[in-house]
Amino acid sequence: MQVHPRESIWQHRNFVVLIFTGFLLSFGSRVYELALPLIIYELTQSSTAMGAMRAMQFLPILLFGLFIGVFVDRADKKRWMLMSVGLQMLLLFTLFIYSQTQEPNEVVFYGAGFLLMVFSYSYINARISSIKLALPTHMMTSANAKFTFTQTFMQVMGPAISGAILFLSSLYYGLLITACVYLFALIVLARIDLKEPSQVLQTRHFWDEFKAGWYTLRENRTLWALSWFVSFFNATALSFELMVIFFVKDELHWSAAQVGIVLSCAGMGGLLGSLLTETLRRRIGLGACLALSLIGLALTYSLTGLYGNSFAIGLALFFYGFATTMQNICIWAFRHETTSAPLMGRIGGMTGSIFKIGVPFALIASGWLADFSGARAVFIVCGLVQIVVFFLWIRSPVYRQQ
Repeated sequence: MQVHPRESIWQHRNFVVLIFTGFLLSFGSRVYELALPLIIYELTQSSTAMGAMRAMQFLPILLFGLFIGVFVDRADKKRWMLMSVGLQMLLLFTLFIYSQTQEPNEVVFYGAGFLLMVFSYSYINARISSIKLALPTHMMTSANAKFTFTQTFMQVMGPAISGAILFLSSLYYGLLITACVYLFALIVLARIDLKEPSQVLQTRHFWDEFKAGWYTLRENRTLWALSWFVSFFNATALSFELMVIFFVKDELHWSAAQVGIVLSCAGMGGLLGSLLTETLRRRIGLGACLALSLIGLALTYSLTGLYGNSFAIGLALFFYGFATTMQNICIWAFRHETTSAPLMGRIGGMTGSIFKIGVPFALIASGWLADFSGARAVFIVCGLVQIVVFFLWIRSPVYRQQ
């Protein structure tokens, strides 16, 4: 990879706008992603229902992820992102007003979680394409590391702040806070000025464009294989993250503020991962980095299942944040590096669908297992799955990828 030591990523104005907007949206999403499952649990007193709420947030990726990239590749990226963030903001304001004027019903929150994820994924897909337009290819690893840093910084600060807010007031105020943050993000995002290539794809049939993206993904054999491995990474990681909330709230009887604070340990590990991953990938390669993360996650899940004290949970979440951050940076950067700008929306949408294909089923299954055997059983199963995936990984051609 060619090195450009004198060129700073911060000299690119559009990237600065994107990352500051991402910072705001990361904070807002951390608040409502914590609030919605807890609201459902408060209304139903069921970990299965809480798992279904989290699964509902990933369902749009399975339904629309394969196709949304075609629309993003055709669209003006700035307008698309503004529309997606604006619709999330309006929905959150509406949901808060509903909660204050009507008797809350869990069905409404399930529907809202679904729509929020539709609009969120729509924005993320356009942002992926916008990064490709805003920066040269050799900056993709650095750019993804910076975005991951902002997201994990919010894992440190966002949950602690939101946990305190949720502890001192109603859970529903988390929705209002998120809506206000999204309004500010909308104002910042309006300042972006992307130079997009001519939209030649609009003269072609929708399915022709879809098939062109699909064939391109299949021809990139490394990305294709990597995407299916990621589906297992995400299924176990998100099941673990959800069940940790249930475990410390229901079985250990921690407050919402304490839940937010312990989750910030994952953010601290993520911050370290975002700082070290670029160097680690350069020295040992993508395949070895991901193998290292799999070992770390297997130990993390097992540690949480075997030891339920606050120190063990905090330490496990720290390593969880480090390993998942390393995975995200390596995978997203490789996708950017091996995909041309005109196809970025489609490849991002298709790989995103594969990434999350097992998540809804895993979340529902983990909620059922937690009801039947307790959250510790979920952690042990997640650890065993990681061990199996690790041995499959080191035997695959992707393991040798630099």
